[in-house]
Amino acid sequence: MIGMDLGSEQRGHEHLVQFYGSDDARLANNVSRFLNESLRHGGAAIVIAGQERREAISRGLLSGHVVCLDDKETLAGFLDNDGQPNPERFSASCGAVARELHAKYGRLRAYGEMVGVLWSQKSFATAIALEALWNTLIDAIGFDIFCGYPIDVLSEDFQLACVHPLLDLHTRVVPAVAHNFDQAMRRAMDDVLGSHNDGLRSLTLPRLGSLDTFVPTAEQTILRLRSTLPRYADEILAKAQEYAQA
Repeated sequence: MIGMDLGSEQRGHEHLVQFYGSDDARLANNVSRFLNESLRHGGAAIVIAGQERREAISRGLLSGHVVCLDDKETLAGFLDNDGQPNPERFSASCGAVARELHAKYGRLRAYGEMVGVLWSQKSFATAIALEALWNTLIDAIGFDIFCGYPIDVLSEDFQLACVHPLLDLHTRVVPAVAHNFDQAMRRAMDDVLGSHNDGLRSLTLPRLGSLDTFVPTAEQTILRLRSTLPRYADEILAKAQEYAQA
């Protein structure tokens, strides 16, 4: 179960992100629910991902108007020779599909994994540039999009210094951990920090005020833990994972 209603109508348009790590099943389920909100109202959906992911998402989709594109082929179609996304070519490919579907069906939601491909290739600046192009397209057309990144929130890759630019380009983060993980982390901190717990735990209180993005409490705490208590982070997170799964 996820910690937010992906099917509810929100004010404005959504640009969601899930850091799914290796949890492919949770990602496919969340994306299907997200896209179905458009399909059940007669709208359209776009899925830009590899074949295995497209098939997993499609198994959970309602019948309707769905366009599926390969992530790597689509990405190659608008990258310049320097590896950066070309705005005009992006508009002529992804933009053209989105504009046509939105104009025809009046409602559109999309899932994209091209940014995740770029992140895996360590093309971080290119991924950020592509997210910005998606935001420009969202503003021009008016639709919602869900992005997937193969980043494990329990790993050292989930550091505020690394993911802050990503967070800043999205409206909210979809939870990637169990609903009880925040409670499990508090229990793990008691075990690991011992008598120093009260003072050290205060350092991990969620304080990401510079972001407009909604970040779930557990993910905020993990980011603060990595930033302020790196010496204890791995041990706390390992214990928290055990407690959450018990």
